[in-house]
Amino acid sequence: MAAPELSIVTSAYNEVGNVERFLSGALQAVENLGVSAEIVFFDDGSTDGTGAAVAAFAGRSGDVPIKLVSRPHKMGITATIVDTYPNTAGRYVCLVPSDLESLPEDDIPVLYGAMDDETDVVVGWRKDRGDGKLLASKIYNWINWYLFGVRLHDMNWIKLIRREKLSDLRLRSDWHRFLVPILAQKRGCRFKEVVTQWHQRRYGRSNFGLKRFSIAIADLVTVKLLLAYGDRPLLFFGYCAVAALAIALLGQGVLGGVAATGLALTSVLLLAIGAAVEFILKTGDR
Repeated sequence: MAAPELSIVTSAYNEVGNVERFLSGALQAVENLGVSAEIVFFDDGSTDGTGAAVAAFAGRSGDVPIKLVSRPHKMGITATIVDTYPNTAGRYVCLVPSDLESLPEDDIPVLYGAMDDETDVVVGWRKDRGDGKLLASKIYNWINWYLFGVRLHDMNWIKLIRREKLSDLRLRSDWHRFLVPILAQKRGCRFKEVVTQWHQRRYGRSNFGLKRFSIAIADLVTVKLLLAYGDRPLLFFGYCAVAALAIALLGQGVLGGVAATGLALTSVLLLAIGAAVEFILKTGDR
C-alpha cells in the first residue's frame, strides 16, 4: 500500500465535544485537496470519552484511515510531536489542534497550498486572534526573533512539516513551544508563514496562564543555551571561566585578595566541569 501524501495529526485531552466536528472538518479538507491522507488522533489520557468518540467515528469514516493512539495518562503536546514520526506515514505532517480554534477544513488546504520545493515548514499566523493572549504572543515571538533569528509572527500555531524533519526529534517536556527554533537550528528548516483565521473555542477550556507564560520565557533561554552549547559544553564553561578569571584579575583592588582568589579558583573549577561534561557526551556518542 502506497504511503499517503498527507498525515493530519492532532491530540486531545477531554475534548469529546469537538471530536465529531474536528474529524468531519479534517475529512472535508482531504476531499477538497484531492490527496491521499490519513488522520492520526492522540487521545492524551482523556476521561470524558474522547477516545471512544474517535473510535466510533473511525468506524464509519470511509476511505480515509483514522488511527487512534490512546495514552493511559496525560503526556502533553510535546509527547505527541515526538511520537508523530513513528505513528505517521505521510510525505507531509499537518499539526492542528482539536479544540476548533483552527477549522481543519479551512486551514489545512491553506497550509498545504503554500508548501513548495523551497519550504520545509509552513506556519499559520493567527493575525486577528481574540483570545486575550496577543500581547504575550508578541513578547514571546520577539524573544524568539532575538535569540534564534527566526522572524515569524506566530511560532506556536498550526504547522505543515516535511515528515522527515521530525525523525529522531528529541524534545523535553513542554518544548512543543520551541519546535520552530529547534527545527531551524537543528534541522536547517526553511519557513513560510500564511495568515489563518482564529476561532473561539466551542468546548473545553484553555490551559494558558501567566505562570505558564513565565515558564515558557525561562525555557526559551534554556533552549538557546542547549542549542548553542549542547554539543560543546566546554565552550560555554570556558567562557564563564574566562569571565570569572578576568573579574578576579581586574578587580583585585575592589574585591580584595580572598574574593579574587575565590573567583580564580572558580574559573579553574568551571573548566574542569566543562571538560568532564564534554568527555561524558563524547563517550556517550561512541
